[in-house]
Amino acid sequence: MSSTREPDDESVPGLLPDGRADPAYAAALGLRPASALRRSLAFTLDAAIWVVLSVPLVIAAITALPVAVAVANGRAASVGSLGGVALLAIIGAAATTLFGLVQLILHGRLGITVGKAVAGLRSVNVARFTVPGFWRVVLRVLVLYAAQVVLPIIGPAVLFASGLWDAEHRGRSWLDRIGRTWVVQARGALDPLDTRAMRQARRALDAPTYAVAAPLPSLATGMVVGAFTPGPRLSGGVIGAPTSDGNWQAPEFPTRSAETPRAPAAAPSDLPPRAATSTRAATLVFDDGTRVPVTGSGVIGRNPEPSAGESIRHVIPVVDPSMRISKTHASFGIDAEGFWVLDRGSTNGTVVETAGRPTEIAAGERTRVPWGGTVTIGGRSFSVALAEGDA
Repeated sequence: MSSTREPDDESVPGLLPDGRADPAYAAALGLRPASALRRSLAFTLDAAIWVVLSVPLVIAAITALPVAVAVANGRAASVGSLGGVALLAIIGAAATTLFGLVQLILHGRLGITVGKAVAGLRSVNVARFTVPGFWRVVLRVLVLYAAQVVLPIIGPAVLFASGLWDAEHRGRSWLDRIGRTWVVQARGALDPLDTRAMRQARRALDAPTYAVAAPLPSLATGMVVGAFTPGPRLSGGVIGAPTSDGNWQAPEFPTRSAETPRAPAAAPSDLPPRAATSTRAATLVFDDGTRVPVTGSGVIGRNPEPSAGESIRHVIPVVDPSMRISKTHASFGIDAEGFWVLDRGSTNGTVVETAGRPTEIAAGERTRVPWGGTVTIGGRSFSVALAEGDA
């Protein structure tokens, strides 16, 4: 059974030519299908609540049985017995009906039931990744009720279990296909109803990808040089000599007058000593094999930007299909003691792995990463290697 194209599906991205939703597109966005275990847990919780609310009906049925037998034998039943049975029946019927109505509204308007909310799941429209819609949920319930009437217990069991042999391996049962729905994991993964996250996921998926250019040989020396990494642009357009503290300072151009003689040039011995700089460099080796040579400091993230007044040498944007990388996720740098990384208050944190032992670092604190260590940001990671020829 396949999903049919609706009249306004022409503008929906991620559809195959025959109108079916493309599983590869959903996976690329970062949507994760609900596991059979989580779906079973959600169904069990919903069923357990319904059973508890049905207790008054069960008690009413048990109580009514001897009353019905007495009436059948020509004995009169007491008014109190009949009143108690009727009251229990009304309470049970009202409780189960109200619960069923609330479940239908929650499922249709928010994509959740009580069980799904506890299990961290959500039902969405399989093509649009929006709420399923109230009447599609009602259609599912009617089909389920008809299966119970035709084949009690067996019919509903087959409908629920049909997700186990879904050809697309997304766990969609026949009921899901009838309602054109899909149950996904909303906790610990991309929530389709999180408008901002979905917009970012679609934007990242639609963004063009660029290949990293290979280093080119220098025509002047014949030696192979590393990839060029632009530094911060100076608004003055003039690069002055470094001062004793290593910071750039704009040159001064004093105005001369007849009364003020020009000051003699300082002898070489009078010049302040040049600040010692570290020539140590590193190479960030990403999980896809990309190698980025770095020196000095930099920022890394989904679309990183330095803070106001912050001087850095590297801005490294990283694409993460899981959408767990923050805009400016972390800072890094190299100094006399080696490589360091600093989490900049990211949503999902930064993990440093040394000798096979991962440790989530505290935000705002520099953490040393030994050569060969691994840094994980969101769903991406890179190892820190000493640049060739550096000691």
